[in-house]
Amino acid sequence: MHGFHSGSFDPQTLVILETAFDEAWLTLKSVGNTTVRPDELARSVLRLATEGERDPVRLHDGALEGLLPAASWRETG
Repeated sequence: MHGFHSGSFDPQTLVILETAFDEAWLTLKSVGNTTVRPDELARSVLRLATEGERDPVRLHDGALEGLLPAASWRETG
């Protein structure tokens, strides 16, 4: 995450971003996704963070929504 544009994140925000990335990556693996690369997911999470998002659930959902149709990963019920 170093050198992403000219912005930087405080340590607490980095923990949130790492958590959101890890959970989103696990979600992708659990649905059998083989097309999204880790760097694409990281860019998606970082894009949301640079827009000011800090909620881990919204970071997770927003990153996945930007990469996949919601129906492919979101549980229905």
